[in-house]
Amino acid sequence: MEVDQTQSFNQKLSQWIASQGFWFQLRHSMSGGGGWAMTLSHLLRLGFKVLIALLVAAGGFGVYLVKRVDAESFAESLDASVKTSLGAKDAKLLGFSRIQGDAQITRFGAEGGDESFFRSVDAGNVRFKMDLLDGIAGDWDAGTLIAKWMELDLKAGADTPDAAARIGESLFREWPKFQFSSVEVDDATLSWGYHSPLPQNRIDTRGRIEHSRMAATRSGGGWRLVFSGGKFSQNWLQGLEIEKLVMEVMPGSLVVKEGNFRCGTGTVTFHDVSVTGGDKPAFHGKVEISRVEIAQLLPKALEPFLEGVLSGNFALSGSTNAAGGIQLEGDVTLGGDSVVSVRERLHLLKSLSVVDVYNSYRKIDFNRGSFHLKSSGGVLELSRVDLKADELMTLQGRLKVRPPSEKEMAGAVGENPGNSFAPIFQAGTPAGSNEAGDDISLRKAAGEPKVTQQGKEMEIFNRRAQVKSEEQFKMDAIARESQMLRYEGDFRITIPGDAFERVEVLRSTFPADASTGRIPIDVPIQGTIYEVTRRQAEELLEIGTKH
Repeated sequence: MEVDQTQSFNQKLSQWIASQGFWFQLRHSMSGGGGWAMTLSHLLRLGFKVLIALLVAAGGFGVYLVKRVDAESFAESLDASVKTSLGAKDAKLLGFSRIQGDAQITRFGAEGGDESFFRSVDAGNVRFKMDLLDGIAGDWDAGTLIAKWMELDLKAGADTPDAAARIGESLFREWPKFQFSSVEVDDATLSWGYHSPLPQNRIDTRGRIEHSRMAATRSGGGWRLVFSGGKFSQNWLQGLEIEKLVMEVMPGSLVVKEGNFRCGTGTVTFHDVSVTGGDKPAFHGKVEISRVEIAQLLPKALEPFLEGVLSGNFALSGSTNAAGGIQLEGDVTLGGDSVVSVRERLHLLKSLSVVDVYNSYRKIDFNRGSFHLKSSGGVLELSRVDLKADELMTLQGRLKVRPPSEKEMAGAVGENPGNSFAPIFQAGTPAGSNEAGDDISLRKAAGEPKVTQQGKEMEIFNRRAQVKSEEQFKMDAIARESQMLRYEGDFRITIPGDAFERVEVLRSTFPADASTGRIPIDVPIQGTIYEVTRRQAEELLEIGTKH
């Protein structure tokens, strides 16, 4: 009976002690109450409880680490952090997730602020390394930032040197808590410069790298950029196929280490090209053109009139943030593979073919001579022109090609059709073909609804889509207006002395030069490409056919 009572008492005592909490049980065990066996038993039970508590806590923390990227607060914090780090006006990351040790972003967009080096950036399918504790403890080493595609619109310069310095700092800034060594993009499009349509201040400094594979690596406090594939455009060098373009960007400068391009069957090579930073970035260097077809450089409006192959070396100068824009200047020498051919579509050549029964002017192949070319501020100038097409024709003089004035535009179409004008050289610009532009105009007039994704999180991307739509509309307008470029200049041609042998009045009106035996004809140039030489052609035909 006493044994049963003792066991019952001890059992109730053990239950009571177990209900008193961890520290009371530990003190009771250490004081010897209940003996070493009971102490060990209590310790084992307590250890097991502590282990379970730790496992539950660890599991909960692990779930938090995994699920935190899905929380709305995490996304908002990330947007704010990226916005501050880039100096952007707005920034948004969509579809952030962590999969098998990699952070993945469905789409990322940002609008540049006063101190950012870009106007806008839009990228898709971005991924980089992300450990469980990254963003919570320690430094985050993201390794290589990899994107499927990216569109980056770079600033052309700044209003003041101080603003330019702040913009430069944002390009080379490093973040102690977030580190990455390089950026790789499968399909990168970069644009820079701008186009001013104002008649008193026409500037065309636009340039682009389109759909190229890009690898950007941190190097010596700067960046090393490598592009392969895709297209490069700047001024009248349009749609060059990138074989390899290597640039080193350091604080205060950009140096092209290698620039090799293809243009149709010819090549274009950059030599010692560099850009000095500042509020007005200054370009220096040389561009070598070898066996490039003129059709690759000229607007489509000129294709019926000109063909041939050019080679030459051109000096590169100017700035993306100056009235003159990027300037190309150099001499072109004809001979060998370099030939410029003028077709009979030119009015004067048609008339000569009618009145000259001995010679054909269907196509004039200028295969000897040279001229000086300068492209700046949206204007092309040819000077010191001295060309020869065997014994058929010689050509001397000068030519200037410019966008039309507001008055000329209004006179051409009855009203001002817009404020955008074509670059002098822009390959692929159709003449008289405005189907795309008309289509856009009609759709806008009809009030076609915009195809945009709704929701506050899409606002930044919808704004970017609207800007791109406006840019495309402007480019379509430029394509329609390219045929309205104005040509001004003075030329003198000479033709064989027997050209007017059968028309006495033409022989007396255009006598042969006694020293050369050739007939000189002065040819003033004025108007659009469709008006050039029309007056001289009509005069020649009127005299020749009347008599």
